[in-house]
Amino acid sequence: MQGLIDRLANMDNSAPDDYEKDGIRMCGKCHTPKQKLQEFSMPCDGHYSRLVPVLCRCGKEKAHKEDLRVEREQFRCQMQEHHDKYHITDRAYKGFTFDKDDRRNEKLSDVCLRYVEQWDEMKADNMGILFHGSVGTGKSFYACSIVNALLDRCVPAVVTNFPRLLNILQNARERQEYIDHLNTYQLLVIDDLGVERDSSYAAEQVFSVIDARARAELPLIVTTNLTNEELKNPSTMQYARIYDRVLELCPIPIKMVGESRRAGNASIRKAKAQELLMKGGLP
Repeated sequence: MQGLIDRLANMDNSAPDDYEKDGIRMCGKCHTPKQKLQEFSMPCDGHYSRLVPVLCRCGKEKAHKEDLRVEREQFRCQMQEHHDKYHITDRAYKGFTFDKDDRRNEKLSDVCLRYVEQWDEMKADNMGILFHGSVGTGKSFYACSIVNALLDRCVPAVVTNFPRLLNILQNARERQEYIDHLNTYQLLVIDDLGVERDSSYAAEQVFSVIDARARAELPLIVTTNLTNEELKNPSTMQYARIYDRVLELCPIPIKMVGESRRAGNASIRKAKAQELLMKGGLP
């Protein structure tokens, strides 16, 4: 026991800018103690005191940040294992994050950020978002950015789409088990609703996934190229049930308008390729 106490007391946590105050080592950055007087009780020697190292305020903050980093990394690895096992998501979705947002529409960006900040309330009230509008306006980007921001907070969340889910469910031995697994995620994002093949089987599976989400009372975010009119007046009764559920689960409708960002990015890439490859003129 004595040896352990001596090793603890002799641990060096000093830094060049530290200083001493009343016999206690102080941190030169945050000016809080890096030592404290600790009392020990030994069977033979009775009570005595020794100076032992402690974390100063900035040391505690650094240790806390490192703990959070390790926790996030372990959580991300766990999520990736789930994704790989069930083939739920596409790795490309990981590239959509708020730090890449050009904030062209500040109001939209702020709404999405507030959704993350108010996540506990959103989850408690089962509040989802419906991103709808024309192609290439950023629906997938903002939906995925929300998911990735929540993953950074160690909230289980995932992005998928119905073409992928239908392929998996068609070949899955236990369809219900797979659908139940989707509800282990606190937030589920369905990207591009409406691009799945139009068949009775597809409609049945789409409804099963969304209905299970509704019964579990868990938030759902949906992106779609469908118009508000198409969502409220579908062509078949099967899709009427689906869209009715979506509108119920996603009471925050966000209409995405403007020019296609995808087309704009393609134009930029084309111009850059021409600049790089045609400096000497055409062959």
